[in-house]
Formats: sequence, C-alpha cells, structure tokens
Amino acid sequence: MLPRSSIRRALAILAAAAVTMGAAAQPTGVLAAAPTLTSAVVQDGLQYTWDLAFTPDGQMLVTERAGRVRVFAGAAIDAPLLRTVTIPSVHAEGEAGLMGVAVDIDYAANRYVYVCASRDVSGQWLNQVLRYRVAADLSWTAQTLLLTGMRAATNHNGCAVEMDRFGRLWVTMGDAGVGLRAQNPNDKNGKVLRINRDGTIPSDNPILPGAAGRTAIYSMGHRNPQGIAFRPGTDQVYAAEHGPELDDEINVIVAGGNYGWPCYTGAGHTYSADPSCGPAGDYRNPAWASGSPTIATSGLAFADGSPWADHDGHLFVAQLKQADLRRFTPSANGLTLTQSAILFNDAWGRLRAVVRGPAGQLFLTTSNGTNDRVIRISAAKPNVFRLAGADRYATAAAVSAATSPPGVPAAFVATGADFADALAGGAAAAHVDGPLLLVTQSSIPGATAVELSRLHPDRIVVLGGTGSVSNGVMSQLDAYTTGSVTRLAGADRYATAAAISAATFSPGVPAVFVATGLSFADALAGVPAAAQFDGPLLLTQPGSLPAATQTELDRLNPSRIFVLGGTGAVSNAVATALDAYTTGSVTRLAGADRYATAAAIAKAVWSRANTVYLATGLDFPDGLAAGTAAGRGGVPLLLVHTTDVPSVTGQAILRLHPTRVAIVGGTAAISAGVAAHLNAMLGVP
Repeated sequence: MLPRSSIRRALAILAAAAVTMGAAAQPTGVLAAAPTLTSAVVQDGLQYTWDLAFTPDGQMLVTERAGRVRVFAGAAIDAPLLRTVTIPSVHAEGEAGLMGVAVDIDYAANRYVYVCASRDVSGQWLNQVLRYRVAADLSWTAQTLLLTGMRAATNHNGCAVEMDRFGRLWVTMGDAGVGLRAQNPNDKNGKVLRINRDGTIPSDNPILPGAAGRTAIYSMGHRNPQGIAFRPGTDQVYAAEHGPELDDEINVIVAGGNYGWPCYTGAGHTYSADPSCGPAGDYRNPAWASGSPTIATSGLAFADGSPWADHDGHLFVAQLKQADLRRFTPSANGLTLTQSAILFNDAWGRLRAVVRGPAGQLFLTTSNGTNDRVIRISAAKPNVFRLAGADRYATAAAVSAATSPPGVPAAFVATGADFADALAGGAAAAHVDGPLLLVTQSSIPGATAVELSRLHPDRIVVLGGTGSVSNGVMSQLDAYTTGSVTRLAGADRYATAAAISAATFSPGVPAVFVATGLSFADALAGVPAAAQFDGPLLLTQPGSLPAATQTELDRLNPSRIFVLGGTGAVSNAVATALDAYTTGSVTRLAGADRYATAAAIAKAVWSRANTVYLATGLDFPDGLAAGTAAGRGGVPLLLVHTTDVPSVTGQAILRLHPTRVAIVGGTAAISAGVAAHLNAMLGVP
C-alpha cells in the first residue's frame, strides 16, 4: 500500500491537471455498488410544474405553466412559500407558457435569474428569454429581454434554459409544429440556442451553412427538445427531445450539428421525403433513441458525487408518457448512452423536469395538471453537523477527535493566541496526515491534553518560537509521545513558515500557495487547497517578498505558484516577483472579500466535494483546525458570517453539492440560525 504522502502527491498531480484542463469525466466502469435511492415529495398542490432551480441563498424556484414562479424557502419537505412571482403577458396553452428557469452561476454577485416563456407580444405569440434581478425582498426586478423571435405553439414548444460553467445560456426551441423550420438556418425554431448572459452572441457560436451570419443558433434539426444537461467533468451538452411516433432522442450537442429533423429520426430512419433533405450521412445520429414506441423523454440531469456510487456520472431522464425515471450509462467518450434502469414507474404520474440540486440530490417535477409535485431523489441523506468545544482549544480537540484515529504519524501544536504559525503548519500537518492542536504560550489546556493522550502520536511538532510556545510546554509534550518533540521556528512568522516548509516538503512540489502574513482569512481557505496539491503555504508581506520566503521558494522550485487574496493583501509587485521562482504560472485566487476569496479558492481546486468545512470569517482559531482537517480529507474550507451564510458561500456549496457540511465552532462563532439555514437549503429532514 502506498504511504499517505505518496497518495497525496498522486492526487496533487491530478489536481494540478484539473485546474489546468478542467476535471476529467467520471469513469463509467464497475465501482463500489449501486446506491440505495430514497424519494420524498417536498412540495405538492402545484399546477403544471415545469422546471426548478436553486439560488445560493437557499431558495427553490419552481415554474408553473400559467406564468407563476413559486419561491420556496429551501429543499426541505414543506418548506414555506416565500413569494409568488408572476411573469407578465404569459400565454399558457398546451406545451407553451412559463417553462424553463435558470440561476446565474455568479448569482452571488449579480442576483440574476432567467426564464423562457411563451408570451403575447404585439399580436404575436412568441417564446422569449427574460432576465430578472432578485431584490432583497425576493421580488423580481429589472426585466430584460435577452432573446426573442421564436414562434410559440401548443405543441413542439421546447423552451428549456440552462447556464453552463462559462456563464452562457443554452435554450431549447421546438419547431412550433412546422418541421422544416428546423432545417432553416435563419429560423430560431427547431434549434438549440446559445447566448451570453446579456443576450449577445458568443464569438465562438458557429455560422451555419446558409445563415446570414453568426446568430444564437448553435445546432439545428431538432423537433421538440425538452431538456438540457451538462456532463460533469466535461463540456459536453446533452438535449432530450420528443420524436414523432418513433425515436425519442437524447443528443450530444455539438457546434453547427444538424440532427436531422424532419428528414430523419434516430439513426438515419427516413421520415420526410422533402427534396431539401440530404442523405442520412449528412446528419448526426443521437446518443440514444427509443425506437418505437416513444416514451416522451423530457428533463434530464447527471448524477454527480460519491454517494451515487457506481451510478456516479450516469444520466437520469424523466418520461412524460411512460411516467417513470430512467437511468442511462454513458460510454467513456459520452457519445453513446445505454438505458440501464427504469425507476419509480408510475409513482407520481407524468414526470417533467430532472434537476441536480443541493447535496447532489435530484429533483423532479410532475406534469399532471392537478396536485403537481416536486420530488426529491437522494442517494444519501445530507448531514449538517457541528464540531465545537467550550473554547478554541477544545474546538481544535473536537475537530481532531472527529477526524483522527489514535496512532497518527504526527500531531502539530501551535499557539491559539495568533494565527501565523498555525497557517503554515496546517498544510504541513495535512501532508503527514496529522491534526493541528492549540496550546497557550505557557500551558497545555485540558482538552488538548486529553486529545493528545487519545491520539498517542508517533511524534509531536511544535510550531513557532518560545514567544509562541514556551520550552516548558515543549517539555510537557514529551509525556504524550514515545517519539520526538521538535520545534520548527524562525526569526519571525515568515521565517517560521519557511522553516516548516523546509522540514516537510521536498524540492519540485506541484505548487506553493502564498498568502499575506498580516491577516488570517485568505490563508485559512488556502490550507486545504495547498494540501490538495501536496504543497506548502508560505507567507509574504503585502508589498515585498521576505528573504526567508525567497530562499525557500528557490529551494522548492515549485511547478506553479498560487497567490491568495487581492492586491491589498498581496500586491501585484509581489506576484510579479514570484515569477522568478517557478517555470510555471503564478495565479491569483481572490474575491471581493474574504468570503468570496475562500469561494474562489474552492472553485479553482474542487469541482465537487462530499464534505465541506465551514468556519467563521471573523476570527481565526476554529478555522486553523478546520483547515487542517479539510486538507487531510481532501475537501475545501469556506467562510460564513456569524448569523448568516454569504451568498457567495451558498453558491459554492450548491456547486460542490456536498452531502456533509461540518460547522466548526460554537454558536457564538456560527449561530444556530446558520445551521438551520443550511438544513433548509440542503433539504435535511
């Protein structure tokens, strides 16, 4: 078996590749086991529910065909209805009305939401994409028309909308009952459309043969595309659409692709003899087709996360006519799908949407017309829990007790009165798979002593000079290990961080993380990120690079360097100076404040995480132990206010979809109200 440090180094190499190229698609071979799926109706009494989405503030948005958006307090069962938003001029009939809804990936910053709706406009019935800004009172303001000109119809309407990780909107549009519209490159019906969040046309949209120029049209030849999904770990886009009397399809959407309708369905099955139709080879085949009979494929979403076990990365598709949920296994390249299971057959009637929501759970909507419901499908129940003690020392001990078995290779000990030594020590502790505990300058608190007795570490490492942890404390620590007790220290915090790195990391590390030594917040979230790369965390002054840091960087010769925080924390001059110490890139990870910086660090390093640690952004002690524990577990640390979850932190939690959220610190640091908010957001029973 590989030692833990070797495993971490391998993971670090993978992490480096993920940051550079994007995470790889999940394997589709045989893994651990099939998950046990549970279902729960979270809302009922609705009418023709169509789509749903989640905001970082915890709200669940549900569209009803008639033009209403129901805003619920969260994903929990019977979460309160906070508001009903009515989209003006909606003309609801048949498959038309208020359809898709999407939340901006940068909602925390811009508070944008998007809908696709069939509306009466100057005597015409048109499908339109609208953008709104959500106000503090949850009203929708600043209506902006982003895309129009698509014919609405009672059949073949489409009108799904989703936003990808680049902030581009994807919209499905049916042929409005006129098949040859799908083959007209200047008609937006029968297409998959793609626009920027401001309604402009992306510069890499294709120019279709026969088109007047670059437009919103991304692909053509679609009959009635109902849903869009993005395959995790890739930029592959999938759309499900209704066929005529045969060949419902699931297609992988490519730029400029022509999917054949109405000339062909499925894998080259001739449908129309119109003279404009070319040979079957001119059109793209679907990843899957139903053949005959059709089953009315509708919404779709990928399962993503370890709770899904060997269904991780599989595609789940709702059926209207057959009233079930079907699981599809993608091939390694994602270009073909195999139907693998039929689930929840006729359990709730016609199923319309499938959306991946908080904690990686899937959410379905029904489309029966009366008493429609929102259903939650879970592979694992989410859990929000607290790790805390009576004070900072007891909290660090509680974190260690929850994450460390007895006999750890090392325990790292730092002062609880300041942050600098422990920040650099957190990455080192994670590297050797040991916890971080806190002491006073002159004594070992009782909770720390009890935890050291339980741990019985192979050795103990003291961080910082005698002004931080006295020689007397160092002598007392001898009683808790049969190995050595060593001190890692320098003349100041910068030299101490360099000394910790020099004693722990070999030259050629995958990455070094650099943070200001004058504040704690940016580096707290940087500790688990550094651990994920199997690299150290070093400290700098805002305007100049300390000599000790320079010397250690020169020794380490890292493959790349990350700078944590904005230019007020680490100046551009320092970032430029760092170029001399790596042949790779120097990348700044920063946000508008400490909460946004922690989220930016998490976004750069993790595409998903089964666990997320939360610490207060207002003080450092709880975050020191939490950052080390997160680093050892290979998961991120995010920051919250004492009494609420910043929207940017909520957005990160939604993106990572953890099933476990660990709140570190007592209720004075992070209130019970924050825990309640997270429970509602994740749908914890």
